[in-house]
Order: sequence, then structure tokens, then C-alpha cells
Amino acid sequence: MRPATSPGRFTPLRRLRHSRQTRALRHNLSYVFCRALLAVLAVLPRRMGLSIGRACGRLFHALSPRHRNIARANLERAFGAALAPRERARLARASFAHAGMIMADSAYFRRCARLPLERLAVYEGTEHLLTAAAGRRGVLVFSGHFGHWELVGLLQPRIGVPFSMVVRPLDNGRLDAFLSGLRRVTGNELISKYAAARGVLRALRPGRAVGLMIDQNVRGEGGLFVDFFGAPASTTPALAIFALKTGAPMVPMFSYPLEDGRLLIRYGEPIVAARRGTLAEDIQAITQQCTRRLEEEIRRRPDCWLWMHNRWRSQPSAATAPARGPEAAAPQSGIAAAPGSGAARAPTHP
Repeated sequence: MRPATSPGRFTPLRRLRHSRQTRALRHNLSYVFCRALLAVLAVLPRRMGLSIGRACGRLFHALSPRHRNIARANLERAFGAALAPRERARLARASFAHAGMIMADSAYFRRCARLPLERLAVYEGTEHLLTAAAGRRGVLVFSGHFGHWELVGLLQPRIGVPFSMVVRPLDNGRLDAFLSGLRRVTGNELISKYAAARGVLRALRPGRAVGLMIDQNVRGEGGLFVDFFGAPASTTPALAIFALKTGAPMVPMFSYPLEDGRLLIRYGEPIVAARRGTLAEDIQAITQQCTRRLEEEIRRRPDCWLWMHNRWRSQPSAATAPARGPEAAAPQSGIAAAPGSGAARAPTHP
């Protein structure tokens, strides 16, 4: 009889130990690679580094069929026949290139923190943010993985409103600590999504702005299904819950790359949460309203959104699917900006 612990077989304990060792090795290699890559980029001119980042994004598009297929399927789900297959493929590549540029730009965050603000960004609607902050209830700034969300967060303290960001810590602890340090170079505070309630309330109390992303799929029972591009999408209800609980106004924020290399950062008019029905109905209505605002911007510049994320992975049962009334109906038009417009063109005003 062969012993249960023969050399050719793993016991559960040995298998667990092997898995941990493999994961630790992978995390260490990822950390060293990212540190080395960012160090190399940092010695190059920023424009050159961002071009390299875009090239890396396109390379990832070519090498990762899983993410490429997710992006194209998402584009087909969102726009249907309004986009030809060739145009969906082009937008997918552009989205990957845009994401690569954002990742590469982290090499320049310390440099950007010292540059004159006018060399980095053009602002519109800052009065909306400042007016909301003057109410002394704090501000809930919401957006999605659209435009250059990392640079917007980095720069916001420089326009006079201290910023706290709700983030998901990376599984790679060393890499997470390094990137968190870059995000904090202008005084930002990071709040882990796994303990967000206490952190958000503590940040709002002295009047800080808190940034939340509302465009990621939420697994399990924590998600709320709302209409997004005509299909139910599991969405975080946290923004609506915090707004109703604290009275903090919600300010939409979106950004767009300009031809001169700067970023157009636009803050929209504040949205104030109001009780009109049951608590569940109000949370649903507010979440739908803010999701619709995000969808409008993505339709204007689809190349600037993270299409590789599996946004519609979770699917509702018949009991949890959102109603398709006038509030939930998707706009009839496809892309608000011309599909062939390049990533350098600024959008028209809403």
C-alpha cells in the first residue's frame, strides 16, 4: 500500500504551504517589476513615459484575450448595433491604451505634486465643489474609472478641499503600500473599502471631500441592481446611504484628456439627497440617478472608461431586477460624441 504522504503527493497542509509560497513569490516579483518599471519611467520626460504606458496598454490588449473579450462584449452590450464590430474593437484598444497611460503616470506623481497646477489641468465647475464644501457637512465626490481618476484625486487638495478616497487595498501588500504612498503625496487620506463606513463618516465630519467610485460590479447581496446602458448592473448603494445619513451633497466629477497634454477636470452641480419614499426606494432612486450621470459621460467619451472590467458579471433574479420606467430607460442615442473622435478631443458641454 502506498503511504498517504508519498513524495509524489501533496497533503492538504503541504498544498496550502506551497500555494502560499507561490503567491508570496509572485507578489515579490510583481513588486520588484513595478518598482523597476516606474523608476525607469521617472527619469524620462512625462510625455514620453505616458506614450510608453499607452503602448503597454495596447500590448496587454493583444496578449490578454480574456480581458479583450470582456471589453468587446461590454461594448456590444452597451451600444449594440449603434457600433460596428470594427469600431468596438477600436474603442477597446483605445480603452486599454488609456488605462496603460494612467498606470504609467504614477511614476510622475511626486513630480506633478510640485508642478504649477495650470501646467497639469484645466478646471471647470470648481465653484460647485467649493459651494458644497462650504455647507460644512462634507462632500461626497462620485465618479467612476473614467478619465484620469488617479490624477484628479492627487490634485484635488490643491484647489482647497481636502480629499479622502475609498480604495480597495491590493492583495500584494508591498505594492499596495508603495502605491498608497504615491496617492498620499498631496495630503490625501485613504479609506479601505472593507472598513469604509466609519472612515467615511469620520472624514465627512470636519468637512473633507470623500471620493467614491460607483462603476464596479458588486458581488453578493451587497449590490443594488440599477439600469446601466439598458441592462441591470450590480452597483454599490454606499453613495446614497452616506448622502441620506449625513446630508452631505453629492458632486459628480469627470475628467478628459486635452490635446495639449493637460487634463480637463469638470465638477458638476451638487445633488442633494432627499427623502421622498421609503428608505429602500430613496436609495434605489439616488443610486440610479448617479449611475445615469456616469453613463452620460461614458457615452460622450467611451474611450476613457475601463471596459475591461466585467461590469455586468452579477445578474439579478426576477425579484431584484430594476424596473424599466422613464428614470431607468437608456438614452436612445448611441455615443454622444462622434465615434471617430480621438482621445485628445475634449467633449462638448452637457
